[in-house]
Amino acid sequence: MTAMRAKTLTVAATALLALIVGLWAFRPPASRANGDKDHDKEKGGHAHVPAPLEYADIHVPLSVWTDHAMIARGKGIYTTRCAVCHGDQGDGKGPAGMALPLKPPDFRDEDGVAEMRDNYWFWRVSEGGQVEPFKGKGSAMPPWKGELSVEDRWAVMAYQHTYSGHNGPHVPWEHPGSIAVGRDIYAMACVPCHGVVGKGDGSVGPMLAPRRAPQPRDFTNSEFKFRSTPSGQLPTTADLFRTLTEGVRSEGGPMTIGLRGHRIMPSFQHMPVAQRLEVLEYVKSFNRTFWDRQEIKVVTVPTPPAMTPDRLAGGKKLYADAECLACHGERGRGDGPSAPTLKDNRGLPIAATNLTRPERFKNGARPEDIYRTLVTGLAGTPMPSYADSLEPDQVWDLVYYVLSLSQDQGRTAGTAAR
Repeated sequence: MTAMRAKTLTVAATALLALIVGLWAFRPPASRANGDKDHDKEKGGHAHVPAPLEYADIHVPLSVWTDHAMIARGKGIYTTRCAVCHGDQGDGKGPAGMALPLKPPDFRDEDGVAEMRDNYWFWRVSEGGQVEPFKGKGSAMPPWKGELSVEDRWAVMAYQHTYSGHNGPHVPWEHPGSIAVGRDIYAMACVPCHGVVGKGDGSVGPMLAPRRAPQPRDFTNSEFKFRSTPSGQLPTTADLFRTLTEGVRSEGGPMTIGLRGHRIMPSFQHMPVAQRLEVLEYVKSFNRTFWDRQEIKVVTVPTPPAMTPDRLAGGKKLYADAECLACHGERGRGDGPSAPTLKDNRGLPIAATNLTRPERFKNGARPEDIYRTLVTGLAGTPMPSYADSLEPDQVWDLVYYVLSLSQDQGRTAGTAAR
């Protein structure tokens, strides 16, 4: 028995070492991650950087790229507004472009075009050279968001895309080069837990919480727990960015010892923002549904009202009426009568959150975070969404009562100590 235990600990230690190396020792080549491509190959104003979060979810409908009417519409816009700099042939040699200190890119460059994601193109056309890193490089491209509609911008992007000789949609599965940087980061930092193809089946994952939830997320599935979108919908890129940055707080098995803040997934806050955005673009490529969304609805979190005794009283009543205590227990310790029977969507036992330990709340412990969790629910777990059953004011009452459970716990402990 002792030998078997020693062998198990050795395996766990080896896997932990691999995880640490993968997560923390990896530093992708700066020249690739920050967009400073080899100067000999960088042409004009094309810098290989990720679109910022406000543009990250603006994916062009797949039909636009092959719609002859949209391409013709784009050609008309390009001829009158873009060709003077970018050239009639898309080679960046328009009469005005030749005189610029930063030359326009060559849209005929298949490799260069393949690296420009659709949200990157939309960002560039919308903001022009008025944003970094383009402004610092001396870009003279004007912002078109005030003059061209969203569909006009889509149309001109579709037309520009034809110069590279590619006739399909501009998506990762057609242009693997567009997610190459993210793929490299994922291979080193994420594969041990989430697996090579993102199914949550990495070799280290099962050791984080043996035979119980939470397990690494299956990115090919549309169930994501941490979202600002309504129940049943995919998260926004900003949601994924928040999870990647904050990590996931949860009590795990021996493999999580040493992960700061009781995290079953570490925080990647020290990874440069550009690299986090790149790896998320790769993660999104596992699920094509991200490109099928025509409109993204985000749950609005109102400004938190002042906490009052009446709100606490109302929250306490709602806690009972909504049957929160069935799982979380009367005092919020995660020991309700239903707690021992809880399972996630994989059939694995899952613990009810101990509400007296907000530092371990998986989706954040600020009032706004708890509000968001109550309204969106946690997909794939027994935690439901209360969006249809509670009014916003009632949600805030419940938020403050949940927070009071940890405060009461602290007061109780202090009283006992005295």
